Amino acid sequence: MSKVVLLNVEEYDFDKIYREIKKGLNLIGGLGFVKNKKVLLKPNLLAPMKPEDAVTTHPIFLKAVIRLVKENGGEVLVGDSPGVGTQNNIYGITGIKKVVEEEGVEIANFKDKIDVENHEGKLVKKFTLAKVYDEVDYIFSLPKLKTHGMTYYTGAIKNLFGMVPGLLKPKFHYRFPDKEDFAEMLVDLNIVLKPTLAIMDAIVGMEGNGPRNGNPRKIGAILISKDLVALDTVACKLVKINPKEILPIKKGHERKIGNMEDIEIIGETIEKLKVDNFSQIKKELDIGRILPVPDFINNFIRELLVPKPKFDHEKCILCNECVKVCPATPKALENKNGKIIIDRDKCIRCFCCQEMCPVGAIESKRIIFKKED
Repeated sequence: MSKVVLLNVEEYDFDKIYREIKKGLNLIGGLGFVKNKKVLLKPNLLAPMKPEDAVTTHPIFLKAVIRLVKENGGEVLVGDSPGVGTQNNIYGITGIKKVVEEEGVEIANFKDKIDVENHEGKLVKKFTLAKVYDEVDYIFSLPKLKTHGMTYYTGAIKNLFGMVPGLLKPKFHYRFPDKEDFAEMLVDLNIVLKPTLAIMDAIVGMEGNGPRNGNPRKIGAILISKDLVALDTVACKLVKINPKEILPIKKGHERKIGNMEDIEIIGETIEKLKVDNFSQIKKELDIGRILPVPDFINNFIRELLVPKPKFDHEKCILCNECVKVCPATPKALENKNGKIIIDRDKCIRCFCCQEMCPVGAIESKRIIFKKED
């Protein structure tokens, strides 16, 4: 049975967060194992956004975890490979740099790379990872609870995609455009990384057009577990997302890197902290699950109704970030006569454009007519 600690924390108050995480960790054995070990704390640092935007793991939350690891004799490194912006820019704007300096710990080197064999991988037998992977004893995933255009939800499992250096991430989207394959890749990545612990910042999460341009939503929770599949399962249930529809969770359970069924929740109950009317990403419809139709009809209808990137040209500032990040070859996006145009025949629906748009001009929508953009 997997254990998930569920705590009620309503605001980003350091003393309260510190006490609650310490209490929660003690409920699953504490942090004594980090003594004289190097620990990488891997927050979600998607983009250079302020803490109140709820795009990134909150710096006060990170500070509490740093303090606890240090008090247990561990050496702390903090890092992520952002999808956009320079490391100096992102660490400064997110408030992470200030916390790291105050706590006297290091920002990990995510620029140097290392190739790592993954003999247990199903789709990926070798990953190129940030070299810090080979320099630490333990990896802790410190995600933010958010919606996500491609995977619908992003949490502890998906957060570790940041161990892949920034410019290599789009290549994985191009290599695995199918959602099931992309989820299998994330499971392969978690297998090679072997994360020890996940501590989720769900005090304020993100709903709607996540993971960057949605709306902050108060959830009032912190989750802790050694099982990332179990933690993500409980997090989904908190905001009434069906975890069985989240492929990284489902695949992780099937491949036994974690458990989504036999879970003991310690602390608060889901019923007490559950959030109503949490705005979710529209999911792909599978008519074949509802009606006994031939596969070719089911596939045709699914293709019509699958969510696709939809541009709001009035919001668009023509920064061309979406064009730069598009992993399709040739690119599915181009700036044509002062307007971003999408070629839906080339689009692989990875939602990298939606994820990286700095002004929320791209959303996940069901589009019936291919020409519509």
